[in-house]
Amino acid sequence: MSDLSASASAVRQWLEPRRWRALAVTLPIVIAIHLLAAAVTIRHSNQDSAASDQGAEMWLAATAREDVFPQRTDGVRHPLWSWLARHVDSNDAAAFFAKGKWLNTALCVIFLCALGVAAARWLDPLATANLLLLCSLGILLVRGTYFQPEPLYYILSFLAGVLAWRLLRGAAVWWHLAFGAVCGLAYLSKPSLLPFLLALAAAFAFRFLLAAIRRDSGWPPGKNLLRLLAGLGLFVLLLIPLGRFSQEAFGKPFFNYTKFWMWMDDFQTEAWPWQTKYPGGAQLKALPKEETPSLSWYFRRHSLADAVQRATAGAAEVTVRFFWPEEKLSGAAFFWRSPAKKWSQPLAHRGVYLLALAALCAGLFFRSGAAARARLTDSGNLAFAAFLLGAGALYIGLYGWYFPIGRGDRFMGSLWVPAVFLLVWWASTLRRMAGKAWTDTVYLAVHTAILVSLLWQVGGMFWRFQHGVFLVTRN
Repeated sequence: MSDLSASASAVRQWLEPRRWRALAVTLPIVIAIHLLAAAVTIRHSNQDSAASDQGAEMWLAATAREDVFPQRTDGVRHPLWSWLARHVDSNDAAAFFAKGKWLNTALCVIFLCALGVAAARWLDPLATANLLLLCSLGILLVRGTYFQPEPLYYILSFLAGVLAWRLLRGAAVWWHLAFGAVCGLAYLSKPSLLPFLLALAAAFAFRFLLAAIRRDSGWPPGKNLLRLLAGLGLFVLLLIPLGRFSQEAFGKPFFNYTKFWMWMDDFQTEAWPWQTKYPGGAQLKALPKEETPSLSWYFRRHSLADAVQRATAGAAEVTVRFFWPEEKLSGAAFFWRSPAKKWSQPLAHRGVYLLALAALCAGLFFRSGAAARARLTDSGNLAFAAFLLGAGALYIGLYGWYFPIGRGDRFMGSLWVPAVFLLVWWASTLRRMAGKAWTDTVYLAVHTAILVSLLWQVGGMFWRFQHGVFLVTRN
């Protein structure tokens, strides 16, 4: 063993038993960074309460004051966030707007604290610090300074993904009930959970098939089906108030205008005027079938080449913007950017961190040999891999197609926390499996470089704030 490898192993062995002491230092620092940056951003950025659906959410919150359950929808937005925000409602619209943004920030901080405590049980201090900073700076800091449901949805859909992993590997019935409850709350936050559920249904079918072919006694299909149905029963139960309200207001349970908008080409000239023309159940009931936006309606107005162009260009755009959410930004901006230019993200080129973690995972997997390959071919892990691939493909495809109607970081943003968590988790697991002396050196080097870079970005962010250069938030 070389001196460098020996030193790296010694550092890792010193860090491992000090997880909780390290968390007692790093977690307050991360929370302080998040709260200070959020306070500046809430005060100086996103000052138009009517922009980015925020006015509609404030209106829903005001009208939901007497609602016992989250149920009120305007046909686009789901009720859970506005139902929670009503608790900070104020007759002063400006004060209500600010309180709602602080409520979102508080949810983000609570999540970061819970994530830090949970992760510290398995991750080393460096990995835990990077996980928390990437989740905060990468998406939650900015999105938490809006009067929008995204932070709540991000948190709940992430928890649903963690529970899905447990279910596909085998879990007691109470895990399935927890999954149903979390999915119900996530769907009440945003209808964007539907692709997640479709991907999971396919993954469960694949898991049933693997159990039958491999005669997997550790995952009995019959029992797991009954447990899943119990979870789905709780899921449906939570949605009953929304379904009833939607039926009364729009003539269909769980009606949503976005299923019509997605076949249109522009929001301002087509989607919004169409909703204005058909604002409720009476107007929608009178809508002629031939004028109802649908797949066939789209192809009466467009060719197959148009559809292919829209799908491929949109998928490419949302994928690029997921990794690099700021357009026209030079590579040098990863290290430093001029204060004279507008900026909308705390992390320039945030995708670089995902790519670095992915490269670390790939290298460790290659060196882990048969042990890693055996773990990958486990039936539960194969089914979860199928779920990840299916969900990723569905979200990229659907958000890409929807791009002409709805743009911005918040749509694909729901994938950020799961992506960071999975890559950090996999790297930690593969490092332990690899067992090679040099793996500690590579692992610590990558995580140290990431941490130093993140702290540098934090310093640059507060330096700009100090000089009166604030985030230009949008969407």
